[in-house]
Amino acid sequence: MTHSFTLMLRRLISDSNTHLGFRVLIAMSCTFIPALFDFHPAFFEQSNLQISTALCLGVMASAIVEVDENTKDRQKFIITVIACFFIASASVELLLPYPILFALGLGSSSFVFMMLSSLGTHYSRIGFGAILVAIYTMVGHQANSNWFEQPLLLAIGALWYGLFAITWSHLSPNRTLREQLAQLFFVLSRYQRQKSELFDTQLGNSRKAIIETRQKLAVLNISIVFRLAMAKNMIKGQYQNNKQQDELSLLNQYYLIAEQIHERISASQYLYSQLEHTFGRTHILEGFHQLFLQLSEDCYQLGASINDKKQYQHTKRLKWTVKALADQLFLLKQKLQTIDNNQEAMQALQAIYDNLNGIDNLLVSLPEKGQDLPVIVVDHDEDTSTHFWSKLVNAYQQKTAIYKHAVRISLSLVFASFLHFQFQLENGFWILLTVLFVCQPSFSETRKRLFRRSFGTLLGIAISFPALLFIENPITQVLLMILSAFLFFNYVRTNYGLAVIFITLFVMLVSNIQKNTGIDVLSGRVIETLAGCLLSVLAISFIYPDWQFKRFPSLANELLTQSSRYFKQVAQQYEFGRSENMAFRKARFLSFKADSSITSAWQSMLFEPNSKQHFKKEVYGLVNRCDALNCYIAALSSHRQKIQSEDDFVILQKLFELTSQQILYTYRPELKDKLEDQIEIESFERYKNSVSDESKLTIEQLRLIAYTAIDIQVLLREIKLKD
Repeated sequence: MTHSFTLMLRRLISDSNTHLGFRVLIAMSCTFIPALFDFHPAFFEQSNLQISTALCLGVMASAIVEVDENTKDRQKFIITVIACFFIASASVELLLPYPILFALGLGSSSFVFMMLSSLGTHYSRIGFGAILVAIYTMVGHQANSNWFEQPLLLAIGALWYGLFAITWSHLSPNRTLREQLAQLFFVLSRYQRQKSELFDTQLGNSRKAIIETRQKLAVLNISIVFRLAMAKNMIKGQYQNNKQQDELSLLNQYYLIAEQIHERISASQYLYSQLEHTFGRTHILEGFHQLFLQLSEDCYQLGASINDKKQYQHTKRLKWTVKALADQLFLLKQKLQTIDNNQEAMQALQAIYDNLNGIDNLLVSLPEKGQDLPVIVVDHDEDTSTHFWSKLVNAYQQKTAIYKHAVRISLSLVFASFLHFQFQLENGFWILLTVLFVCQPSFSETRKRLFRRSFGTLLGIAISFPALLFIENPITQVLLMILSAFLFFNYVRTNYGLAVIFITLFVMLVSNIQKNTGIDVLSGRVIETLAGCLLSVLAISFIYPDWQFKRFPSLANELLTQSSRYFKQVAQQYEFGRSENMAFRKARFLSFKADSSITSAWQSMLFEPNSKQHFKKEVYGLVNRCDALNCYIAALSSHRQKIQSEDDFVILQKLFELTSQQILYTYRPELKDKLEDQIEIESFERYKNSVSDESKLTIEQLRLIAYTAIDIQVLLREIKLKD
């Protein structure tokens, strides 16, 4: 019992969502110290409780837009946030009595704030937070108070939370990075577990089952790429702040290993249906199935060890499975050595084993704390300040997705404010708040938010009714409000629908404390929430509708561009030897990122109206082939090593060049005739008799890459012809 409680407490403490919730809870509790000790500044007209509640709103807005960065960047971020918060809030206070000026100011400022997203994620958060603060100012607006009170209090609340968060982060500077790496290894574990189904003889490996499994793997790849990007940015931020960190060097090595494991588990060495046909009656595929499962379990244990700051222990069971499978492969090879038709399949099976054994070796060779670790090498992004205005102008001139979303949000908020003034809604800010949170850059994201926001709000209002009816004590209401904020941040990243319930209760209590609205406005809140949801759907459907089918040709071209660079980096290492240098790692990451982008677009398309799902069959095939292309290149990369034989090198160098050209011709078809491409690729087969067994498998992998590129070219041509 004691052990279970200790384990639960350890997990609770190590969870970043709980950490964030506790941080907000403490920061918000401190904002009520003025009310508790009856401290009232002379130049404020509001009551002590209203002052503390306004500070609490500043904390809430600051926490929503918070970034996990190094101290130096956080200080810059906080200063910018405070300035934007004050300007946005002051503008509302000054313009709210003048509806037309308020609508014009809200529309223009919302457009500018949303356009900041073109400068990067940090600026995107600042823009969103500024609009949120403007709406929060409407929540706490007091007609009989000075115009500067709300803006000043919200800015002070944001400043207080920012300073508190910096102090908090010093207690465990790499905690967020550890959790991000832990989540990365968790999703790598899920990927391997999912891929094990390709070798599960009990499930069978029909063509349909293989395609479904590969689709699930492509979707999981989206999560892996997201986690890799987040971890990389955190490492860069921490490294720029302090380059002499032993723990950061250790975590960076874990990140590098995660990159290599991702490449290896993504690799497709051979057509899985042919493996099933050749070895389906043996037990060898079940051995691969068990090895994938055990590697999955060890990756999960590694993630847990990183999260809990414990030393990872490599399991003896995994060592035994790797050795047993090697013995089974040797016996099978002896048994089939006289059958020529099975030699290529046997070589592919050996290559899959070598790849998985490589993952095991990576886990065995994990660095420990206290070891001498390599110097961290990070890639440097362009200086944002140099291109500040040019990026904004380009986003406007090119009518990017950010520009379109900025137009939608600004027009929607203007119309919502029109409804607020036209129908004299006492709490019309609820429509604006709903629009801000529900209206997303794509239809699919808006649709997901729509149901979660509407049902969450309705349930939150249902909970608010007894709370406001039976809890009249202000202190109890304040405690419930802070608890609601804690629960909101505890669930906002993992269960948005549940988080909406608590944020609804929070805003209801804030409004009641500030204006003593009570339960009289509950029915109005329901109507205003539904109105905001309807307005969001109309905005995403009719204001610059950006349906996914229009994006696939450009997304496919981007993937082919990045895959081509990745392929060329791999080809170089077959000439000069294996390396994990920065140029190679960057090309590999961008290729996987492009693959995840096109898969994500396909997933989004499935949530759009059927009438907007154009070229569904062609797009389905295009996404599958693009993912296959990336996985085939990853397999080629997993086995990269310097070619020792001069004769093999001459042949492979020519085939590498032909394959690279085919990838280029896929998105530049005017450069070469398709028929000539096919003749050259078919000639790959005849070179197999002139090279070693290892090079034969490399030639087969090049042939798969080239043919997949041709498939993509055909699908792109069909989409363009039907467009």
